[in-house]
Amino acid sequence: MIRSLEGLRGIAALIVALYHLGIGAQQFSVIRNGYLFVDLFFVLSGFIMCAAYGRRLAGAEDLRMFLMRRIGRLFPLLVFSTLVFVLGWNMIVLAKRISLEHGYGAWLNNPGALEWLVPSTTEVLSTLTLTHGLGVFDHLILNTPSWSISVEFYAYILFAALCLGLAGRARLTAFALASLLGFVLSLWASTTVHDCLNRGGCLSLTYDFGFPRAVFSFFLGALAFHAGRHIRSGHAFLQVLALGLLAASLALVDAHRGLAFCLPFVYALLILSVGADTGPLAHVLKASGLQRLGLWSYSIYLMHMPLLLFFGNFASRAQGALQSSLVLLAFVAVLLAVSAFTYRYVEDPMRAWFNRLAASRTTAVRRTSA
Repeated sequence: MIRSLEGLRGIAALIVALYHLGIGAQQFSVIRNGYLFVDLFFVLSGFIMCAAYGRRLAGAEDLRMFLMRRIGRLFPLLVFSTLVFVLGWNMIVLAKRISLEHGYGAWLNNPGALEWLVPSTTEVLSTLTLTHGLGVFDHLILNTPSWSISVEFYAYILFAALCLGLAGRARLTAFALASLLGFVLSLWASTTVHDCLNRGGCLSLTYDFGFPRAVFSFFLGALAFHAGRHIRSGHAFLQVLALGLLAASLALVDAHRGLAFCLPFVYALLILSVGADTGPLAHVLKASGLQRLGLWSYSIYLMHMPLLLFFGNFASRAQGALQSSLVLLAFVAVLLAVSAFTYRYVEDPMRAWFNRLAASRTTAVRRTSA
């Protein structure tokens, strides 16, 4: 495990959660444009997958083990958080209906949203097959941030296929072409389909063109890993440069919307700069608090939207800095507590179970072959 990348992942997860909460968005560009930190997850995944599996994927059994481990990492918490979201939505609807019946509807931020949430068969099947972010729907469904989990899983499959079929320079060329194609499609979809240069939200591609967005950044991360063999990672100047470019991009992206397309490149430089786990920035990211945040990052990412079913009402009604700060602090505290719980009792044990299953079956196949 590269500890500095773990800390970076934790920061990104929390920023995405604060982006959806909305408090501070008017004052802070990093929160207002927090959706762009999803691309940091994609770049991180490409870098880490290349580091962990680039030399290990050599045959069908390696592919099976890789996919089983990836499913164990993504699937259990995705299903759990989606069930919690559906249950939470319907509990809120029930509370709203009871409140209105007894004349206590004034506390509701949106008393008109009283429809029960009953997932359709297509929504259930697409969630279970992790295809709900591949253009199956014309909107985000259920636990909405999970679209990125869907497209990341299929980016894993593409990565594994390229690793199995190609090696050396041919593989690097394929990575570069995949990233380039993802970039071109993301640029086209953002500027043409979504008209982001006029409306804003460049690179905010989710249910429709989320997969090209993921491929663009994922394989950029894979290329950054290979570049690390030729560039001195951990150098203080490189880390300061990456941080400076990130800060400048986030500060200027509101006025120059096209800068959003540069963020994945900045993330790749940032990850490359700390990839050796050395240097001043890496030292900061390895702090115990950020490591804990990184450990819980997947739970933070998937559990924050169910919590917003409750906290969204308070966030929309908070007035002034004091009320907003109290809601924000309460949201973060509860989110961290919930994430610690789901990591310990859902995410980690299920991932360990899938990993043991993958290892045991691999051992059995090798014994049979011998």
